[in-house]
Amino acid sequence: MQVLMEVDKSWLIRQLDKAGVQNIAFLAGQKFNVGNVILAVEQRGIEVPEIFFVELAAAMQLPYMVKEYVESNSALAAALPYSMLADNLAVPLEMSDGHITLATANPLNTDFFRELEKTVHAEVELCVTSIDAVKQTLANGYESIHKYRALRDLRYRRPHESAYKVLYPWQKVGILASIISILVLFVINYPLSFVVLFAAINLAYFSINPVKFYISMRGFAGSRRSIRVSDTDVKNVDEARLPIYTILIPIFHEAQVLSHIVENVYKLDYPRERLDVKILMEEKDEETIREAQRLGLFGKPETLIPTIMNSEMTRPPLPLNLVSCKKVVDANADVIGTVENITSSDGHTQLLTVKREGGETILIPERFIQSAKDVVRLTDGLDEIIAQYQESLKIFDPVVVPDAEIKTKPRACNFGLLRAKGEYCVIFDAEDDPEPDQLKKAAIAFSRAPDDVVCLQSRLNFYNPKDNLLTRWFSLEYSFWYDYYLDGLDKVGAPLPLGGTSNHFRTKQLRDVGGWDPYNMTEDADLGVRISRRGLKTAMLNSYTYEEANKRVPSWIRQRSRWCKGHFQTYLVHMRNPRKLLKDLGWKQFLYFQLTFGGNIFLPLINPVLWGVTALTLLWPGVFNFLFFYPITYICIFNLIVGNGVYMMLHMGPYVIKKHYTSLPLAILIPIYWVLISIGDWRGTIQLFTKPFYWEKTEHGLSHLHAK
Repeated sequence: MQVLMEVDKSWLIRQLDKAGVQNIAFLAGQKFNVGNVILAVEQRGIEVPEIFFVELAAAMQLPYMVKEYVESNSALAAALPYSMLADNLAVPLEMSDGHITLATANPLNTDFFRELEKTVHAEVELCVTSIDAVKQTLANGYESIHKYRALRDLRYRRPHESAYKVLYPWQKVGILASIISILVLFVINYPLSFVVLFAAINLAYFSINPVKFYISMRGFAGSRRSIRVSDTDVKNVDEARLPIYTILIPIFHEAQVLSHIVENVYKLDYPRERLDVKILMEEKDEETIREAQRLGLFGKPETLIPTIMNSEMTRPPLPLNLVSCKKVVDANADVIGTVENITSSDGHTQLLTVKREGGETILIPERFIQSAKDVVRLTDGLDEIIAQYQESLKIFDPVVVPDAEIKTKPRACNFGLLRAKGEYCVIFDAEDDPEPDQLKKAAIAFSRAPDDVVCLQSRLNFYNPKDNLLTRWFSLEYSFWYDYYLDGLDKVGAPLPLGGTSNHFRTKQLRDVGGWDPYNMTEDADLGVRISRRGLKTAMLNSYTYEEANKRVPSWIRQRSRWCKGHFQTYLVHMRNPRKLLKDLGWKQFLYFQLTFGGNIFLPLINPVLWGVTALTLLWPGVFNFLFFYPITYICIFNLIVGNGVYMMLHMGPYVIKKHYTSLPLAILIPIYWVLISIGDWRGTIQLFTKPFYWEKTEHGLSHLHAK
């Protein structure tokens, strides 16, 4: 490899400035040299025009390759590892025995090219192209590979950990044998069959409940591995030392909440240049892709998200509802169009719908309106406003996930993980509203935690808990689960089932454990168990993410049925080889897994049996007298009075601690909520055998979305 070094760091900075590249003052730092200047600019998401690379090629006497030509050779990209090419801004154009031609946006990275020559035993010839050409060529070249790996990596590399098969043969035989045995016993002696079932159910309750009570009480005492990061820690963090953070946002048929998550991610207090935000959209989800185009994620916007740009209103809102003028002009007095309508995006910010001369419309937030008298006058030229807006959107990387036979959240996340740039990564759902300092807290926590802590679980709750009785119960359940019960599981050393959002990971270790199982409907809980099986740890993080609680019963039941189906899948997957699970977890964690994870699946399924017996006994006294005998009678009384009473008190705990005393009656009425849980669980269990990989879509946007 021969490279004519006619440039140095100062030359690069001058040429970047000459090309109109902004925000490059940081390059003056000593840690940047001629070989990593371009990499640093790319990592910060700073756009570099093509003319810079043309000038760079001329200065180094290297050929320049236009984007179209480089992209035409995208099939060759897969010949070398994706991460290596992406990290070094290079793609192969030609490959033969002893020779490789690379197109690169950073021909000054000579150390990499020399190392590559040694590794592949071939001479490397360089030509120059733009950053955009490299990125697009890599995306095209690896699309089919990443599509394949996102779906099948875990299934083929670790088939025993994939939910692709619902049941292993021995599990099928065991379940059928149990059913047949009960049926045979019913035919031979049906009273005895009822006695056996009833006794088994009550003994299961009697075994599981005390363990869950114990774990809950330990949780109220605090977590063993809960990592607390104070406000002072966040304030004093050196932003220059913060790592790149990847945010994965899987979104499917949720066009109505896309702007919501974009706004909330933009509010995060983390250096913009160190964010890698991937909005993951399914290829056939035309409504969401169209909304992304409308918001400007793929090009010129048709509407501007009010809170995205940094400029703040310094005057009271204009009375746009009283505007009688028709014409809209920008600061240059150029006519933009005419007023067509005035709407509200969030109940507060007004949007002016302007019809352009060509017939298209654009929505302009009120903060960009200077005055509204005879005409509506904007604060700046429309092109300048749009350019500022598009600059603000550069942290977002809209990714279209290629279509496949199943469309699940974990498959989309795997696709994003394969392209993640960050040292750490996190998942947010489309309706999420994370606390602004959450990423900083997670980065600080990871820097303090032992290397075996590979995951941080943020706490979850809802921003609409008071919408109706259902959302109040849902919030009560979440408060108990995420504020205390998970802490209890952590305290006793049990496997920690992750929540579906705000899980922060060390990216490399997440890839090492296989990412997410695309066939599992609760991929988060499954991943938590796999982390435990490898001897790795999950810790709780003292930061909240607020979600939207389902306020409609049918939608809530669909969500609950998916959770149940996924938990059942996870239990069956990890119980395929009980002896291996026992070896991986140890007897203590193995027992906790059975009594907590397994118990949470089976108890809601058998609850209706006990409720039915109780109801029939009250309606027809004596009809089930044959079921009650010593000591089952006393166990039943204990389960009914003590068990239910303690569960109610445990759910009161979070509200007592937070002094929300007016909500305490909800805990007394929570048995009604348990009925809904059982309905969802039975629906999910049936689906496990009829539609195992069908993803029950949760409706979002039913409540008024807002920031915390």
